[in-house]
Amino acid sequence: MPVPTYLPHILYSTALTSVSIHLLWQRKAAEEDRARHNAQITILEDLTQQLRSGVPMADDEINRLRGLAQSHGEGGEAQRQSAGEIRWMDVIWGKKVVAKDEWEQRDLEQIRRELSKER
Repeated sequence: MPVPTYLPHILYSTALTSVSIHLLWQRKAAEEDRARHNAQITILEDLTQQLRSGVPMADDEINRLRGLAQSHGEGGEAQRQSAGEIRWMDVIWGKKVVAKDEWEQRDLEQIRRELSKER
């Protein structure tokens, strides 16, 4: 069976489209990470200004603000991508997304550790 003459063009255009879509997705994810980090920074800066001003604050309010600013176990991968660096393997194969169940499990383990420290 002869190979059609347009087959390489179809393969090249499919590969180029795939790489473009993955790269765009990685850029959007990096922008979202940057926005989340900026929000965390502003929350913590506001909290420090309120604490330094001497205005009495309830412990619940402080804990709520700290909880809002707390990152959920981000490692070097998320920090590198938020800095704008995107690896070629992520462009070709896509970024592995952590399931929400894993995040919940990590949060539960952290709470258990904190409770065991208090006892």
